[in-house]
Amino acid sequence: MDSNPLEDTLARVSRFASILGISRAELRIYSTLLLEGQMTARQLAERLGISYTKIYSLLTKLEERGWIKRLGKKPAVYEAIPLRDLWAGIKKMIEIKVDEFEKEFIEPLSSLLSPSSTYSITMIPSDKIKSTFYEILDEGNKVSIAISYPELLSEDIIQAIKAKSYTSPDLRVIIQSDINIPEISGLQIRKLSNMFGSGLITSTAVLLIIKNADKLSGLFSNHKYIVDIATVYFNHLWTQAK
Repeated sequence: MDSNPLEDTLARVSRFASILGISRAELRIYSTLLLEGQMTARQLAERLGISYTKIYSLLTKLEERGWIKRLGKKPAVYEAIPLRDLWAGIKKMIEIKVDEFEKEFIEPLSSLLSPSSTYSITMIPSDKIKSTFYEILDEGNKVSIAISYPELLSEDIIQAIKAKSYTSPDLRVIIQSDINIPEISGLQIRKLSNMFGSGLITSTAVLLIIKNADKLSGLFSNHKYIVDIATVYFNHLWTQAK
């Protein structure tokens, strides 16, 4: 049976969207309106195989999120906002949730630690991505790297990884399947299709890298809890990679 590109994409994205409380059904409705244009609630229910009663609650949630607009009254039709506007809203939501997590969990927990125990969570701008990458790579051990953006895998990055492989036998690298990397003796490399974001993880720090409007930006943290979460997720990807 041929795969459905949209459903394949939703299957991957829904894993991350669920963290933000966004259901796969909401993603399907938005994607359908974006790709196929304006529809009524009844048309959406029939198109997606969702009950007519449930479709209204999902549309209400999407309206409240600002993902769709309702036009007219009898019957009302719905349209998706532009994809760029959607992504700007999601980025803002992520920033708010990170701030809330820091305020409600990280800061109170940190206050229970000894005064010598410090951590940081820092946004890294595009022009500082590579220098931060080098710094973490140089100082870290048990290094795990994920690269999904071709521009991140420049020749100097490749040479830095190669040099680190001589001193760190635990170095692992996952590359998106359509990106080429020269063979490096002794380096553990696996490939995975359709990766979400890039990053660098050591035993004490993590740098997460995403792209927005063709620019890379990052989030750095040396907090053990965040490093542990990133490590668990990388290990999950490692088992799926070839």
